Amino acid sequence: MLTELLGRLWDTAVEQVLDAVEQRLRPGDGVLPRVWWMPTGPLGLLPLHAAGHPARTGALDRVVSSYTPTLRTLARAQGRPAATALRRLTVALDRTPGLPDLPATAAEAASLHAADPGMPLLTNEQATAARVTGALPQASWAHFACHAGTNPDAPSEGGLHLHDGVLSIAEIGRRNLDEAELAYLSACSTGHVGRRRHADESIHLASAFQLAGFRHVVASLWPLDDRVAADAADHFYRLMPNTPAADDTAIALHRVIRHLRAEHPGRPHLWASLVHSGP
Repeated sequence: MLTELLGRLWDTAVEQVLDAVEQRLRPGDGVLPRVWWMPTGPLGLLPLHAAGHPARTGALDRVVSSYTPTLRTLARAQGRPAATALRRLTVALDRTPGLPDLPATAAEAASLHAADPGMPLLTNEQATAARVTGALPQASWAHFACHAGTNPDAPSEGGLHLHDGVLSIAEIGRRNLDEAELAYLSACSTGHVGRRRHADESIHLASAFQLAGFRHVVASLWPLDDRVAADAADHFYRLMPNTPAADDTAIALHRVIRHLRAEHPGRPHLWASLVHSGP
C-alpha cells in the first residue's frame, strides 16, 4: 500500500511541483537543491519527500527535502544563530514501564556515548521527566531513543514516554532553550499529529522541539523498526561534522534515507518515515 501511495503522490503532486519550480531550484555546484514542504490538511500525514515509483527517479533523487509546520517557524529557525558549543544529551530507554522493550536503543545509546564519553547519558530509571527537562537547557544536541505516543483527541498531551510518565508536547513547547541546535527523535510517530481532523494544527513532537528552540529536528511519520532506527541514527551521526552548528542535518538525513532505500528497495515503511524540519 505504501509503495502505491508513494507512486500516487509523485504522479499527482510532487513531480508537478518540482517540474514547476525546477529552474529556481537548480544549484550551480552539482549538489541537489533544497525544498521545504509545508503541507496542509491530510497531506501533512504523508511522506512527500519520498514520493516516487520503484526503480525510477523520484523526489529523493531530485531534491533534499525538509518540512516546516508554518512559514513563521521556518523563518524563526533560519534567523536564529547556530549554537556556539557542542554539548550532547542522550536519553534512551530500552525498558519502559508498561510498554514493549526496545532492545536496540541500548546499543544506540552505547554507540553515541562511545563517540563522546563526556556527554550526559540518561537511561531507563535515570530518564525521568525532571532529569530530562533539567538537562535540556545545557544541551545543544539532544538525542531521544524511546517510545513516543500521540493523543488523537488532545494532540498536546502526546509526548515522549519516559521512566516515570509522559513528557508532553505542551511541556516541551513551553521551554525556551537558548543554545538548542539539533533534536534527533528516534521514536515512533514524532513528526505528525496522528489524526486527520487535527492535521492543520501542526501539534506534534517535532514542532514542539522547534518551538522550544531547536533549529533542526529529525523525526518520523510513523512507528520505526527498532533495529533500523538504531542503524539510521548511527549512520546519521557518522555523516555529521563534529561542530556545534548542525546545518548539514538535512543533507546527512537525505543520505541516510537513500542508503536505507538501497538496502530495502521494496520496503518503504523502513525508510520513508524519516523527516527533517529546520533551515
